[in-house]
Amino acid sequence: MSMKVLIVDPDWYFLRQARDFLEPRGHITLHEPDPEQGCLRAERWKPDVAILSAELASCCDGDLLARFHGLRPRPAILLTANLDQFGKAWRAWQRGGDEMLFKPLMHRSELHVAIFAALENTVCPRRRAAPRGAAAISA
Repeated sequence: MSMKVLIVDPDWYFLRQARDFLEPRGHITLHEPDPEQGCLRAERWKPDVAILSAELASCCDGDLLARFHGLRPRPAILLTANLDQFGKAWRAWQRGGDEMLFKPLMHRSELHVAIFAALENTVCPRRRAAPRGAAAISA
């Protein structure tokens, strides 16, 4: 199964690792380091997976994640962050990432596992939405 993967992350070392792993396996990668341009590119290109830097999650007129969630069909969202930015990454994930991947990658296969976990979480989310309506009142 070939996937279209959009990488919105200014980290060139991570980009090289991701491309070196994904492209030989038949996946198409597209890189956009600027979050605004990444949003525009995603609207036209319709990626299966969007790999977004957690540090950029609040960019793009308010919220990069909200813009990616608004795309149809919605791509699986994999957030990336450096280990020293755990707090920022955790807050971004809570706002709507499907999976989290911490850098540096110890082995490129971590990327493969994280992408498929993000795809799975898009189809069958593990997190439950907050109760709404009458359910919220009785909760």
